[in-house]
Amino acid sequence: MKITERRSTCPINYSVEIFGDKWMLLLLRDIMFNGKNSFLEFRASDEKISSAVLTEKLNLLLNEGIVSKVTSPKNASKFLYLITDKGIELVPVMVEILYWGSRYNPHGGPKTWLDRIKQNKKKAIAELQDELRSQWRSHGLN
Repeated sequence: MKITERRSTCPINYSVEIFGDKWMLLLLRDIMFNGKNSFLEFRASDEKISSAVLTEKLNLLLNEGIVSKVTSPKNASKFLYLITDKGIELVPVMVEILYWGSRYNPHGGPKTWLDRIKQNKKKAIAELQDELRSQWRSHGLN
């Protein structure tokens, strides 16, 4: 893992240096809520991230231990990006961002997830975390 020089030791600064731009949160959204895990799937998102920016952001997530890169069991020339436990701990934060955005965005948000969150936020978070961990197990990871 590459060591990154930080501007300060402040925990908020640490978080901002990782998640301080839209692409990181959108990548996490795609992994957590949309089940995406390949380069091409990320590139196909509505926001149209460039290949160069996507590569940079995925490398940062890898270096920070938030995702892990594994070879696809179906295609040895394809890599999958799976969220790690460190990344899974961000699920409650992402749920809150999703919920907040849906309240103030005039276009709403992903109805399926919003319904689950509104019914029982704790349960929705726990189920999502379990689902993400099962992806690890399905690839033979711990």
